[in-house]
Amino acid sequence: MNTDIKLIRLAQALDPLFPIGSFTLSNGTETYTAKEIVTDRSALSQLLNAYIYTLPTGDLGFGAKAASGEDIPLLDDICAASKSPYELRDGSSKLCRRFIKAQSALCPTPRLTDYSQRIETGECTGFHPIAVGLFIADIGADIREGLSLYAYSLLSAMANHAVKLVPLRQLDGQTALYEAMERIPEAAEKALSVPIDDLGISGSGFELRSMQHEKLFTRIYIS
Repeated sequence: MNTDIKLIRLAQALDPLFPIGSFTLSNGTETYTAKEIVTDRSALSQLLNAYIYTLPTGDLGFGAKAASGEDIPLLDDICAASKSPYELRDGSSKLCRRFIKAQSALCPTPRLTDYSQRIETGECTGFHPIAVGLFIADIGADIREGLSLYAYSLLSAMANHAVKLVPLRQLDGQTALYEAMERIPEAAEKALSVPIDDLGISGSGFELRSMQHEKLFTRIYIS
């Protein structure tokens, strides 16, 4: 598989419209808008920058370690422990299973297949960032490029959710996303070098908002 096709495969797999349901998860964004913490482009920009700060020790870090060949059951256990909010933990697990099923139907993915078998036997729970990391390794893509695209997909989804929830102009959402994009390469690099013991150490604000989301009076998204 040449480099161009690998990038295209990654773009397809990480597209919010890829049929695994990722568009239904707001990662706490709905709570931030419901509580009128995010009400304009400036506040959205702050939200995205705060989120990308957490990624190297969060989902991006788990993806990086999985792509680099770290012990998968150990990563799975740490990921389960680090996702305190039920909706984030359950949502990530559901995305993982759908992601594996969809990718396995498209082409051979030996690492994902092995992860799926571990999930079926109960050895692993299954989480989306780990599956993404294994997919990057399965297609032989450059890890930094894969992580950068993964980070972009997460930020893009949050920006689009905020545009609908506040609501904001589409240009406001894209401007905030454009500003946050500059920090993606640095986040990807940090994710590769972060010690495994540091995974899951940040993001308490997002976790609290995700917990509060479970009891919002009205809800559009499921996390």
